[in-house]
Amino acid sequence: MMSASARRQQIAYVCQRGRSVRRACALLSVARSTVNYESRLAKKDGPAVAVMHELAAQYPRYGYRRIQVFLGRRGHAMSSDRAHRLWQLHGLHVLKKRPRRRIAQPDVGLRLCVR
Repeated sequence: MMSASARRQQIAYVCQRGRSVRRACALLSVARSTVNYESRLAKKDGPAVAVMHELAAQYPRYGYRRIQVFLGRRGHAMSSDRAHRLWQLHGLHVLKKRPRRRIAQPDVGLRLCVR
């Protein structure tokens, strides 16, 4: 089983090779109604995702829960599940803290035991 977007790519490829959409769909056993489908959810989420990218760049240590609060303040109220779904879908993540650099120091305990 393959995703709808992959099937659309296959239809587009066959159409570039000189076949009609109707013939390409018949060859690949794909319903023609799926070829021109556009998700309404992507259009609905577009403005919120743009603000989410902006906030994630401004606050790189904030996760999706904190960004969700900022989105609500800017008029894009959503549940935490939806915020998490968009966060994962667009590849956003919290930058990991770099480990503290440790300065090499002589071990004080060994000097005391040597006496």
